[in-house]
Amino acid sequence: MHHSSRWIPAAAPMVICLSVISANAQPVGTSGTADPPPLLREDAGSVSSRDLFWGVGTAERAPQGPFKFIEEKTNGTQPKIVVSDSSGVTWDVKFGSEAHAEIAASRLMHAVGYYTEELYFVPSGRVDGVPTLRRAGEHLDAAGAFSNGRFSRRDPNVTVAKKEEWSFRENPFLGQKELSGLVIMMTMLNNWDIRGPSNNAVVHAKTPAGLQERRYLVSDLGATFGRMGGRLSNHSKWKLEDYRAEGFIEKVESGMVHLDYDGIDSGMDRVPLEHARWFATIVSQLTSEQVRRAFDAAGAAPEEADGFTKRFMEKIAELQAAVR
Repeated sequence: MHHSSRWIPAAAPMVICLSVISANAQPVGTSGTADPPPLLREDAGSVSSRDLFWGVGTAERAPQGPFKFIEEKTNGTQPKIVVSDSSGVTWDVKFGSEAHAEIAASRLMHAVGYYTEELYFVPSGRVDGVPTLRRAGEHLDAAGAFSNGRFSRRDPNVTVAKKEEWSFRENPFLGQKELSGLVIMMTMLNNWDIRGPSNNAVVHAKTPAGLQERRYLVSDLGATFGRMGGRLSNHSKWKLEDYRAEGFIEKVESGMVHLDYDGIDSGMDRVPLEHARWFATIVSQLTSEQVRRAFDAAGAAPEEADGFTKRFMEKIAELQAAVR
């Protein structure tokens, strides 16, 4: 595999981790001009006990139909609309090939402590009051019925910081193990589209304890579970045979783990061995039953859920073997 450039997340000196969640958060409305510190992940605690069907959400917070049309969104590559549900909650709804992939990827990211949006997969439903649509029309019939929707909850306690942008090459976490872990996760998910800042976000979140947090997250996980393909090759999403065929770890050499990352940002292919060893202790706590729940939550067919789970667990084993 040829790479025109290489990016090593250990380029900056190692510093004390900034990614410990609420201990560094600031109370909302307190005096002082300092922003809350940047957070890339939270302490995942007992990874093996996390419920990957609901992720950061719950059954009680899931979207409840019927739904009422608000507007169509025309940004991005996938068709989207905005709706309200029977409880008055507003949702961004995405259709198309990314709906399954984004749900499963968000659950696995949550499992190892990285921040995600609150997403739900809705296999079918109805939207009332739908006008003639530009792009999303092919996903709703004349009565507003749809299938396979990815619902993202608009939470008034979470706001996107419009003026804050970040990429994998420019962010406050360069040189930290948490960023290396995120790079490994992108390769495990086959996320070939990690271009920043358009696919990443900084959100300001108010916690139940009244603290303000500034969270850095990968906000578009739809280009996953398929073929990475390199900069000029064909990519795919949510395609089991392509996901199975992609490699993961190329070699370990000179204290670096070389990843078989071949997405759009082809420089993201090496992480320090010690960082990879740290991340392996976290992701290896996942069980195949948990991982399978993530794909069930995404509406995967049984054979898809089995196949994706098997390959993801194989990647965990490959990582463990590489860092021994």
